[in-house]
Amino acid sequence: MIYEQDVAFAGMKADAGFDRVESFPAAGDVPFGVVIGKNTDGAVVPGAGEQLAGVSLHSHNYLGRYTQYDDVSTMTRGLVWMAVVDGGSVTNDGPVQFNGSGRVGDAAGTAYPNAAFRSEAITRTDGNVIACVELHSPIAQPASGTSS
Repeated sequence: MIYEQDVAFAGMKADAGFDRVESFPAAGDVPFGVVIGKNTDGAVVPGAGEQLAGVSLHSHNYLGRYTQYDDVSTMTRGLVWMAVVDGGSVTNDGPVQFNGSGRVGDAAGTAYPNAAFRSEAITRTDGNVIACVELHSPIAQPASGTSS
């Protein structure tokens, strides 16, 4: 019997290099590996919220997502595997956009400042599609023609 191990999963740190992780309370359900933003109360929600906060990291303490009042580990700088929009494309070294649910893609809707894709889209054995993203990238190019 041959076992195939997936490369990564949404919300997983991509390496052991320099990064920054902060914590925020969840306003409600927050999936792993999506862009999150703070609401007016300072809790995080999927998508932009009132102010971008970062990307929700995976935690072995929670089953698939954070729920209301959970302590959300939030990457603000570094390399992270993120959930890609359904049917979305990803260009390695290209600018990152995200949709209202925080999933990323080349043309997902809203530009993520100073973020760059560091892989193409990868389909996991479970069918989920992920991509590696560098947050606070010194070489990120701005996404043109997008809302902010």
